Amino acid sequence: MIGQEEGKKKDYLIAKALHQFMWASILASVASQIAMTTDAIVVSQFIGPEAISAINLTMPVVIFFNFLMMLFGMGGSVLVAKSLGERDAETANKVFTSTLIGLVVVGVFFSALLLIFSPQVASFITNDTPVVYTLSLRYLRIMLLGTTISILFMTITNFIKTDGNPQLVMKAVLVSSVVNLILDILFIAVLKTGIEGSAWASIIGSITALLLCSRHFRSDNNSYHWQLELKRCHEYILQGVKMGFPMGINTLLLGISTYAINSIILSSLGADGIFAWAVCFQLFVIQQMVLGGIATSIYSIGGLLIGEKDIVGLRLLTNKVMKYVCLSLFVFTLFVLITPGSIGWLFASSKIQSEDMLHSALRIYALLLIPYAVAVVYRILYQILGYWSLSVVLSIVQMGSMILFVGLWAWISPEWLWWGFPVSGLFLLVVYFVVTWVIHQKHPDVEFMTLIPQAEDSQSLNFSVKYQNEDVQQALENISAFLETCDIDFGTSYQVNLCCEELMYNIVTYAVNKDADKHLFDVHVICHKETVNVLIKDDGKPFNPILKDVSFNEDGDGLGLALVNTIADIKYKFMYNQNVVFLTFKRQEIS
Repeated sequence: MIGQEEGKKKDYLIAKALHQFMWASILASVASQIAMTTDAIVVSQFIGPEAISAINLTMPVVIFFNFLMMLFGMGGSVLVAKSLGERDAETANKVFTSTLIGLVVVGVFFSALLLIFSPQVASFITNDTPVVYTLSLRYLRIMLLGTTISILFMTITNFIKTDGNPQLVMKAVLVSSVVNLILDILFIAVLKTGIEGSAWASIIGSITALLLCSRHFRSDNNSYHWQLELKRCHEYILQGVKMGFPMGINTLLLGISTYAINSIILSSLGADGIFAWAVCFQLFVIQQMVLGGIATSIYSIGGLLIGEKDIVGLRLLTNKVMKYVCLSLFVFTLFVLITPGSIGWLFASSKIQSEDMLHSALRIYALLLIPYAVAVVYRILYQILGYWSLSVVLSIVQMGSMILFVGLWAWISPEWLWWGFPVSGLFLLVVYFVVTWVIHQKHPDVEFMTLIPQAEDSQSLNFSVKYQNEDVQQALENISAFLETCDIDFGTSYQVNLCCEELMYNIVTYAVNKDADKHLFDVHVICHKETVNVLIKDDGKPFNPILKDVSFNEDGDGLGLALVNTIADIKYKFMYNQNVVFLTFKRQEIS
């Protein structure tokens, strides 16, 4: 019998979904971060090093709005992912609608508030340093006009990726970045608009991307519909805020730590030091490209898997994500260690006196990238698994330790402050090790470090099937045996097998045209008190088994699908280039 052990479920479809999400999201994240890096490069080359310092000093404000996006948008998208995994379209729509309303309201409010007090904000973030205060204020005033548009765009991209269409997000962000690059050069280099041109280019780029993303909501494969329930709107918003709070507080603390580190470096190393930190921050931006494309797949794909109660799939996904994150960042870290001068050259480092300090800072800061990324992956996983308090505490520890160690090393010797970054990363991993070990000792049923449950429920059967008739026959026999162990009545068991037989043989016969022996499809059967659920996924040609007219001809063509539609409550979705069929059978009373 195909048992519940992990070995029976392969990572074939998980990997394909991850690859599609990952590459589309990485390209989208790269394009998005390139917009930021482009701003830095263009203003450095055409205005001067003080301009990139001014933009970097406004990062706490940008991060504050990212905090709002995480708090409302990311939390809402996780709830939607779980609802879609549970096939609860009504809840998904209500969360989607409430999230967008809440995000726009708070975005407009805080944008207006900070715009009114922009001189005071600029004075605070620059410590009244004359050389950068004026530039920061000019950039900030324009940037605040478009912050609501930017966070609305980022939130909508999360919903679209969760709905299985990361390619559209990739295209929209690529177009946006090209628009941003062209306008950066036009406004700053040609029209001489100064640092304000960089802010206007970013705003127009976000508007362009938002318009392109709206195509998804007009497509046939869109899962979202506007469904506002005024009496419970605040409840859905608060649920999303609670879910997004761990990542939101991490983002907010990132803004606070950025401000604190800015202050430490300004007082310890002066203008050259803050320039070196601004360039180091670009390494962090590049790191976010990787995390934005790979690690955040846990939110979308992982959220769906949790909604489907697919613990084995979640474990396979996590292993893949960790492997890709560590490998990609290892290559990038090695590049920085060997050639820091190439990165400094991009930002006109030859115009500063302490170029050697910049190279040293880049090499040391690069050692933080992998530990930081590993911590982020685990924290996202804890969040969607429901360890809310743990995620919040670890977010605070992550940013607090960075300020602590950078400040401590600066106090010992200003030249050593860069070592505070990698030391804080190693300290953080030690904290994760100790905390998860304690939890594992108290709850042996969860894995050490990941905290994923060791095994699926005994009422769940999860396995992969080759595109071969004999394998389908064996799978059907195992489903029958499994249903018997769950005390499922004969009538329901017969219906489940009849529908699975029709759909599985249909996949083997028609799903792929070549290399069928290289493909696998997944079957997940869950027995509940009143129902039996069957989830079947394959990577073949798009095929919707739901019939508008349940009928068949005199030769019997279509009889199998007609029976499936008559017997089971059937739902279908094509996402991540995979057919997803969800069947629900009502258990019959045993007489």
